[in-house]
Amino acid sequence: MLSCLKNEKLWCAIGGAAAVIVGKKIVKSKKTRQLAVTGLAKGMKLQSDAKELLQNMKDEAADICCDAKAEAGIADEAAETEVCE
Repeated sequence: MLSCLKNEKLWCAIGGAAAVIVGKKIVKSKKTRQLAVTGLAKGMKLQSDAKELLQNMKDEAADICCDAKAEAGIADEAAETEVCE
């Protein structure tokens, strides 16, 4: 009987089964789902903010470029009407 308690493979199997049971309860819990949804929403908000910031940077760069062209007297009508609006 005591030799069974010293068997490492038996304890690994018992530990694995316990981990599966506990893991299943954690995954199916309401709090875990709530945390996952909250994390996903924050990630989506972060992505949206980053896209908006990038677009603002592009717009500002285009404005600076147009202002510089206007100061230098460079007149490229086709490019100016596209970018410098």
